[in-house]
Amino acid sequence: VILVVFISVQPAQAEQQPDTLLRGTIEQLLDELRTNRPEYEADKCQLYSMVGDLVLPHFWVNKVVRIILGKHFKEASPEMRSRFSDAFMEMMIRTYATAMFEYTEQGLVPPPPEILELNESAVTVLLRQRVPVAGQAPVLVDYVMWSSKDGHWRILDIRIDHVSLVMAYRLQYDPMVKAKGLEALIHRLETKIEDC
Repeated sequence: VILVVFISVQPAQAEQQPDTLLRGTIEQLLDELRTNRPEYEADKCQLYSMVGDLVLPHFWVNKVVRIILGKHFKEASPEMRSRFSDAFMEMMIRTYATAMFEYTEQGLVPPPPEILELNESAVTVLLRQRVPVAGQAPVLVDYVMWSSKDGHWRILDIRIDHVSLVMAYRLQYDPMVKAKGLEALIHRLETKIEDC
């Protein structure tokens, strides 16, 4: 299931539709893994770097981080916000990259996402995809994408079986920050990614 968390868009062009961008990136990632799989097997840091290069520019990172941290975002210094953002996104990229490796090894390829709902007044789009899982019913995945003023589409949230990942992380992290502070959460995330 975590495979779908970081499927993102290719370098966006204003005239491209969000479903086309998602479809293109899925193909690009699969291509990369097929072509360079031995190198990525030997060097996981190289795998993380490749996935990061594809993903990070196309997520609405600042908005995602603001939603996850909630009121803690306003209380945090710019330096702490930056550290949390970097550590959180890197942790998610590694989780996704590892899952993508295992997922493609099983030969499971998700069908392309299709536009389910387009709200032009808010410039958002909801794409739906049914992702196959070995021995289980397909997982329902909705991508909530938002278009910036320059026409670039970026992912704001992903819902797995109608559960928002952004809100799930907010609910997970909020009590941690209240109990031990944001610095403790950041340190925990940074510790998980210190090997590359």
